[in-house]
Amino acid sequence: MAIFRYPNWRWPELPGALEDFDRARKQMDRLMSLFSGGSEARGSSGVFPPLVVTEDENTIYVEAEIPGIKAEDLDISVVGRTLTLSGERKPEEAENVNYHRRERKWGSFRKALTLPEDVNTEAVRAECKDGLLRLVMPKPEHVKPRKITIQG
Repeated sequence: MAIFRYPNWRWPELPGALEDFDRARKQMDRLMSLFSGGSEARGSSGVFPPLVVTEDENTIYVEAEIPGIKAEDLDISVVGRTLTLSGERKPEEAENVNYHRRERKWGSFRKALTLPEDVNTEAVRAECKDGLLRLVMPKPEHVKPRKITIQG
């Protein structure tokens, strides 16, 4: 049985190959974001703010983590089944300070999501406490479960 050898070929060094793979993955994420109308296309973050969406029989709840953002810097709208959160996180500037690391992002953001059901837009409530925005969105009567009685 013959073993084929390629004289000029060798396995890539693992750390360099992983860095190349990670760089390619990030470029693909950016490209996919552009085609899907995501964050790169709008100059905002598709990841921020992180959301949790839940529902029960009567209500849809949305929680968004928005630390350091004031209520007056937020805009919340519901059109049909689309909820849009937008706003701006402003940088905190300190005088006479040398920054060694700034990992907290700032700037404008916009995030839209499709809700699982229609909501009564007149009854939506929003409250913000300790960096957590909580939206309570009641469902209209026509989408709530209804008990059907059987005749006869």
